Amino acid sequence: EAYGRLIAHVDHLAAIVEELRTLALGNAGRLELTGVRLDLAEEAGAALSSLEAELDDADITVTRALGSACVMADRTRLRQAFVAVLENCQSRVHVETLVEGDHVVFRCADTGPGLAEEDRSRAFDRFWRADASRGRSHGGSGLGLSIVRAIARAHGGEARVLPNAPTGLIVEVRLPSKAHS
Repeated sequence: EAYGRLIAHVDHLAAIVEELRTLALGNAGRLELTGVRLDLAEEAGAALSSLEAELDDADITVTRALGSACVMADRTRLRQAFVAVLENCQSRVHVETLVEGDHVVFRCADTGPGLAEEDRSRAFDRFWRADASRGRSHGGSGLGLSIVRAIARAHGGEARVLPNAPTGLIVEVRLPSKAHS
C-alpha cells in the first residue's frame, strides 16, 4: 500500500514536470508540433471519451455539437489542450467544434460558478487557481489553462475565457484554418 502511494506521488510529480516543460517550450516558441490533417470534432470526441468515467463520477452532464472543423495541427497537443479544458469543467457542460470565418474553434461552456472579470484575466496565469478550484478531484497544479494557451499559440491561434450567462465559463481555443507551417 505504501509503495502504491509513493508510485502515485511520483507519477503526479512527473506529470507536473512535463507540464512545466511544455510551458517552457511554449514560452520560448520552441514547442515542437507534428502537423497532420485532422478534424477538431474527432479530437474533441476522443478527449470526451477518455474522460467519460471521470465526468460521470463527478455528476457532470455533457452535451455535444461537434461540427466538422478540419485543420493541420498536432493531434497529441490538441488532445492535451482539450483534456485540460474539460478537467476544469463543472455542472452541465456543452462542447462544440465549428468553423468561424478563417478559424476552427473548440468551445467548452459550463454552468459552474464562473469567475469574476478580474479573475478571468488571470485564468491563463501559471499556478493561478480560483479560490474554489474548478478542478473536480483535489484541484490541479494551476498549469492546465496556461498549457492550453501555449498550445493554441504554438499553432498560431489563441485561447480565451469568456463568461457564460447566466453562470459559468466558456473556454475557447481558436486556430487558423489554414495549414500550420
